[in-house]
Amino acid sequence: MIDDHAHPFALGGGSLDLAALSLDVGTEPEAANRRQSLGPSRLFQELLTVRLADHLGCRPDEVSEARAQASGDWASYVLGLFRDAGIKGIVMDPAWPPGAADQLDHYAELAGCPVYPILRLEPIVDRLISERAGAGEIVEAVGRAMGEAASRGWVGFKTILAYRTGLAVDPDVTWQEAEASLRSDAPVRRRGKACRDLILREALATAADLGLPVQIHTGMGDSMIRLAESNPLLLEELLHATRGSAARIVLIHGSYPWTEELAYLAATRPNVWADLSLCNIFSPLTTADRLLRLVDLAPTDRILLASDGHQEPELYWFAAVILRDAWERVRSTQAAAGARASWLEGVEHGIFEGNARALYGL
Repeated sequence: MIDDHAHPFALGGGSLDLAALSLDVGTEPEAANRRQSLGPSRLFQELLTVRLADHLGCRPDEVSEARAQASGDWASYVLGLFRDAGIKGIVMDPAWPPGAADQLDHYAELAGCPVYPILRLEPIVDRLISERAGAGEIVEAVGRAMGEAASRGWVGFKTILAYRTGLAVDPDVTWQEAEASLRSDAPVRRRGKACRDLILREALATAADLGLPVQIHTGMGDSMIRLAESNPLLLEELLHATRGSAARIVLIHGSYPWTEELAYLAATRPNVWADLSLCNIFSPLTTADRLLRLVDLAPTDRILLASDGHQEPELYWFAAVILRDAWERVRSTQAAAGARASWLEGVEHGIFEGNARALYGL
């Protein structure tokens, strides 16, 4: 499997706090206690506990201690997880934590497979907005950073605009509107919608010139997102615009809960790929249903699978295991409907590896 979308993971081991692996990332005083209290009631945590206990050869109530012992040889432990998951390569967004981009060789060594980095745009944009830079300066800086990343062999770009001002991008936004939108006292994360719309429009044109794809966060995320602003259909005007249709675009996270909308866009827009990730971690039992909805409508050459692994390497492993389980169920459904074995074998190779290699030039 080529993991189409993931993040840095811990470079050292210890005991494993499963409750801390949560979509609830609140920082208020009661947040940590809330996560600890609610964690055991989450199906995700129950399934990860049971499966990890089996992997570690211990009882479920011994997972934290057994993991601490296993991580005494962190390199061997992590390598075992990635090999068991069948992960052959990672397309990684190393924007967080700070300094992760300088550790790419270390991540690759631990995972036992290549790491292919992509450049997230928002750290550049947010910093310059906070410094009161103008729209032209920001667009120029983003374009320059994209060119530099491409020259270093990075394989693509990513935007989390859904976490900022939302995906209702105006493809006809003017430079004057972009500049005016920066004159606001709103928090940086919510400031400059018109400017951020223009930045994405121009970034897509730059990506097309560089021949590299752009990942766009759609659908579910952690508790910092406004979910209603992440519906992939909000991108339709942009996708119909000249610059919005030039670059190859990957809509990530299965656009949960808008999986069928994602499948439709991948089926009808010539430059859209569909990535299924993150929801396989936190909503594992319905992963097969979402994957089936994708292959039912979208061209299977446009479907990519990923973990969105982050924080701990076990999330990579769990997400990959869930995807393989889901595929077996989806494959059986398609076979029962009459799909030929040779066609299914081609689909399996594509969604797990071949499509990512072709898209990113791996």
